[in-house]
Amino acid sequence: MKNVLFILNYTSPYEGNFIRSINALAEELKLDGYQAVYLLPQESQSTEWARQIETDGKTVYYFKPTVFSILKNIRLIKKIVKKHKIGIIHSHFANYKIHIPVSFALWRNKKVDYIVHVHTEPKKRSAFYDRLAAFFTNATLYIAVTDSIKNTLAITGRNTVELKNAVDFSRLDFVDRRFKKEDYMSAPDQKIIFMFGDDFDKKGVDFVVRSLYEYDKERKFRLFLAVGENKNEIRNRVKEICESTPPWVKFLPSRNDIATYFNAADVFVSANRQQGCPYTMIECAYLGIPIIYCDEPGINELNIPWSIKINSGDYASLYEAINEIVNEDKNETAAMGIESREYVMQNFSLGSWVYEVMNIYKNICRI
Repeated sequence: MKNVLFILNYTSPYEGNFIRSINALAEELKLDGYQAVYLLPQESQSTEWARQIETDGKTVYYFKPTVFSILKNIRLIKKIVKKHKIGIIHSHFANYKIHIPVSFALWRNKKVDYIVHVHTEPKKRSAFYDRLAAFFTNATLYIAVTDSIKNTLAITGRNTVELKNAVDFSRLDFVDRRFKKEDYMSAPDQKIIFMFGDDFDKKGVDFVVRSLYEYDKERKFRLFLAVGENKNEIRNRVKEICESTPPWVKFLPSRNDIATYFNAADVFVSANRQQGCPYTMIECAYLGIPIIYCDEPGINELNIPWSIKINSGDYASLYEAINEIVNEDKNETAAMGIESREYVMQNFSLGSWVYEVMNIYKNICRI
């Protein structure tokens, strides 16, 4: 085993499951007598989770993930590798602005392995582009969060293993009891649909809004839409679809105690157009909330019991699925919720994820 440098191209205002997973991995490294060093984007420096990492005594550096900073980042990575005796660099959400500095920093250093964690389906490019990207990335190993991503990378000749994301379920114990969904409903029998809308197109917000706008004429449902700092942009996009800002859409601010919103929902919709292994669906399943999701290869692999698959763009099917869920027998719904919870606890635990990553670190030369 060796000391590890985490390069995390992550700027969310909240730690979420991702940072919790990385921190748990760092603690396991520490228990084994090794050091974890963090390299984060400067944009994340003001976040509470980044400050907490520093408060916890971890070694943290910051970089600018820009083209103009590539040379500076090469020098920074070389400095970190030498000073902290780094043997493994493990990147997340990285792009060429990160891969190139790492590759050049390690150009003649064969003692350091580079692991690239791939969270979303790579864009389809030409064979020449794929070979060029693989050359400049110069990774020892890729970790894919779904089997479909692994297969895509394998086709282009990349050495890849699959490891699905994990959830720190204790994170879902924090709920703001002051939040009452009744305060946001226009009728006591209204049902709540919850989804994330921070990226209007990738999250498929247009698909869900159009379905409700066209089919829910009686306004039986209210859409709780969690958005980040781009609230006005999302509101304007919704307004374009509905010709005015609909009263049945509630724009909610992002929050770290996400279980507060999940527990208020009758249905969770994941209309992602980007393949991956979404933490949100696993969290919903743990809380026993029924899920509707769009047919995407990576998302299909979760196989969560209490979930309904539909085709993206099929507005009628989405509305039909929502009605099917809310009209289910309450006893059956409760039983399915328990089954879903047990399933994700068994298959997506953070402890198992940490164990698997540590195993990869220890055996990377043999993978």
